[in-house]
Amino acid sequence: MNKEIIISFDDIYEGNDRWEEFEKLHIEFPDIKITFFVITGNCSDKFLKKIKKPWTQLVFHSFEHSGNWLQWSIEETKEWLLKFQKFGFEKGFKAPAYKWKEAHIKACDELGFWICSSPTVSVKAKQYWYTYPSDKIQEYHDREYDEYYDHIQQVYFIDCLEKLKIFLREKRPIYKFISEKLITNTNKNYEQQNITYYWK
Repeated sequence: MNKEIIISFDDIYEGNDRWEEFEKLHIEFPDIKITFFVITGNCSDKFLKKIKKPWTQLVFHSFEHSGNWLQWSIEETKEWLLKFQKFGFEKGFKAPAYKWKEAHIKACDELGFWICSSPTVSVKAKQYWYTYPSDKIQEYHDREYDEYYDHIQQVYFIDCLEKLKIFLREKRPIYKFISEKLITNTNKNYEQQNITYYWK
């Protein structure tokens, strides 16, 4: 039985999108699904409409990377999360560098948004997902899926993408968006446990 694969990329924005490579990837693998974590401050409306396809999932990744999101209140976080829903963004949020504050989690929980963090910064919300923290193909022997994660600006992006293509040709996986694999939190004490990982 073929395993599933979750493919995601951080930091896509206008001028840092390598869109031709993704279009070629989709031509060869028409069933592919890719989750993009978008830095929205560097994106025009036209660009966001261009990259929203049936085979792509867009998730808010703040509007910049300098740390402004660390100052947001719950209401400010909500405003930013909701701002891009008109472009078909998924109801999710990934804080850059996994730098989370309590306001982010409360805002996501109240809006019904999920978060994406990492096993190394194991912050949880009512719904969440952990992306493997290293840029590469990760094959799991104890899970029904494998994972590919990378940054668009990665120096070795093309080389890594070619390795991914070889993997996809060989394995013929079943493609899944992150939103199709979310974990629903059953831990009633997660808010207290999150305190350990919140950015100080």
